[in-house]
Amino acid sequence: MATAQKKKAAKITAGGVLLVVVVITAKLIFGIDLLESSDTQTQSSQAQPAATVLEPPKQSATPETQRDEQEVSQDSSNEDAIRLLIDNEISGEMVLFENAEIVKLLPDDNEGSRHQRLLLKLETGGTVLVAHNIDLAHRVPADEGDRITVYGQYEWNDRGGVLHWTHHAPRNNREGGWIEFDGKRYQ
Repeated sequence: MATAQKKKAAKITAGGVLLVVVVITAKLIFGIDLLESSDTQTQSSQAQPAATVLEPPKQSATPETQRDEQEVSQDSSNEDAIRLLIDNEISGEMVLFENAEIVKLLPDDNEGSRHQRLLLKLETGGTVLVAHNIDLAHRVPADEGDRITVYGQYEWNDRGGVLHWTHHAPRNNREGGWIEFDGKRYQ
């Protein structure tokens, strides 16, 4: 009986080691911090918002997924790029969302790192939430109806998704993001 318990303990330890290796590998190869919590000039014209995927997707499973990822990185229409991320439930991509209209200012999220929350309208339908870490970057002094340009990491969810990492990378271990409003960059 004691031997069985030792084997089980060894398996758990090996599993823990494997998890640590996966986390470190993801961080080194892709710049992804799996333990991290989610967190130019603004055009004054009233043009449609645009989203551009700036890195090729890192997921590859099936030929169909690979085709969708190629379409995202080719980016025939800027907002279509973010729509492909939403429709295909792809996360982890850095995107540029230009001249986006703020349709709602939500209360700050004060649990853990504080985040300013802005809801952006997609012309193709729906919204995307911006979670801007105000412990690492200055608050953006924008109001509903204002237009901003956002560069951050897209994370899919069933409500349209979240753009986070809209701030500098405090440990310089990955690419940072930013928000531009009224000719000023908040990062």
